[in-house]
Amino acid sequence: MSSLGTIWLIASREVKTRMMTKANIISLAVMLAVIIVAAFVGNYFMNRDQGPSALQVGVSESTVVLTDPLEAGAAQQDSDVDVLPMTRDDAEAALTGEADAKLDAFLDGDPAAPTMLVADGADPELLALVTTATQSFAFADQISELGGNPDTFNQTMASATPTVESLEGEDGEGGADGFDGPTYGVAMAMISVLLFALIGSGSLIAMGVVEEKTSRVVEILLATIRPTQLLAGKILGIGIYGLFQVVVLGGALAIAASAIGLMDGLEINLGASLGLMVLWFLLGYALFALLFGGFAALVSRQEDIGTVTTPLMFLLFIPYYMTMFMVPNNPDGTAVKILSQVPFFAPFMMPVREAFGGLAGWEMPLSIVIALVAIPLLIWIAARVYQRGVLHTGGRMKLSEALKG
Repeated sequence: MSSLGTIWLIASREVKTRMMTKANIISLAVMLAVIIVAAFVGNYFMNRDQGPSALQVGVSESTVVLTDPLEAGAAQQDSDVDVLPMTRDDAEAALTGEADAKLDAFLDGDPAAPTMLVADGADPELLALVTTATQSFAFADQISELGGNPDTFNQTMASATPTVESLEGEDGEGGADGFDGPTYGVAMAMISVLLFALIGSGSLIAMGVVEEKTSRVVEILLATIRPTQLLAGKILGIGIYGLFQVVVLGGALAIAASAIGLMDGLEINLGASLGLMVLWFLLGYALFALLFGGFAALVSRQEDIGTVTTPLMFLLFIPYYMTMFMVPNNPDGTAVKILSQVPFFAPFMMPVREAFGGLAGWEMPLSIVIALVAIPLLIWIAARVYQRGVLHTGGRMKLSEALKG
C-alpha cells in the first residue's frame, strides 16, 4: 500500500473511533444545547430594554385633530402610540375593563385644553406626550390665526439643525466608526468555537498517542508502518472530526442567531464569517495538532499527559484572552499588529481585527503565508519528537533528548 493510502487508512480509523463514541456524541449534543440557550439568553438581554407596547389613546370627534401631534410626539420620545377615535361611553367601558379593548387614556373637549380621562392616575410618560401634542396643536393654531402656514413653519424648524463634521472621521482613522459591535460579537463567538474545537482535537490526539503507547498497540503498528505515517494519519483523522465539529457548531450558532432575529438589520455576511473560521481552524489545527501529537509521545502514562498538554493549553488560552482584551482597546496598535502575524496568535486575532474593519489589505494574506511557512518546521519538530518518544517506556522523556536523538 502506498504511503498516502496508509495515512488515509489510519485517518479513516480515527474518524470512526472518535466520531461514533458515546462520549463525543453526548459532548457535541451538550455544546449544541449551550449554543441554543446562549442565543436565547442573548436575545433576552438585547431586547429587555426595549420600550413597552404601544400606548392606546382614544380621541373624541373634537380631539381627533390631536392625532398627528400625538404620533409626532411619540416618535420624538422613541415610543409608539395608537390613536383610536371613539365615543366617551366606549372609552369608559374600555378604561374600566368592561370591554375587551385596552385603553390608556381618552381625550375629549377642546383640543387646545383637552380633558384626559384615565382609569386610575395618569401615566407620567403619557401625560407628557399629551401635553406636548396639545401645545403643538395650540402653537400651530396660533400660527394659522396670524396668517402663517403651520406645515411650512414645522419644516423650517425641523431643518434648523447644525451639520456635524469630524476631522478624525474624514480619513477613517480614530474614533469609534471602525468598530462594528454586532460583527465583533459574531467574531468573538466564532473564535470561542475555534478555541474549544482546537482544545478538543488536541486533547484527542494526545490521549490517543498515550493510549496506544500504554497498551503497546503502537509497537504492533510500527512493525508495518512508519512512525510519521501513524502520526500523520492520526492528525488527519482527528482533524476531519474537528472540522466537522466547527462546521456543525458554527452553523448551529448562525442558524440559532438568525432564527430568533439576532441578525435582523445587521450587515454581517455569515457565510464569509464561517468560511474565515474554517480557514483559521485548518491553519490553527495544523499548528497545534502537530505539537499535541509530537509532545504526547514524551510520556507513557495517562496520568502524566497533563505535563505536556498544560503548556500547550496555555499556548491556546493566552492568544484567546489577549485577543479579547487587547484588540477591542487598540485594534491598530503596534503590539496587536505584530502579534497578529505570529502563527499561534493569528487564528484568534485576525478574525476579531477584521470585525473592526481596520485590517490593511496585505495583513491577512501575510499572516496566512507566515503560518503556512511555520507548518513545515513544526512537522519536522513533531516528527522527530514522535519518532524518538513513541517507543520510549518508563518515565517522561525530556524534549531535549527527543530532539537530539
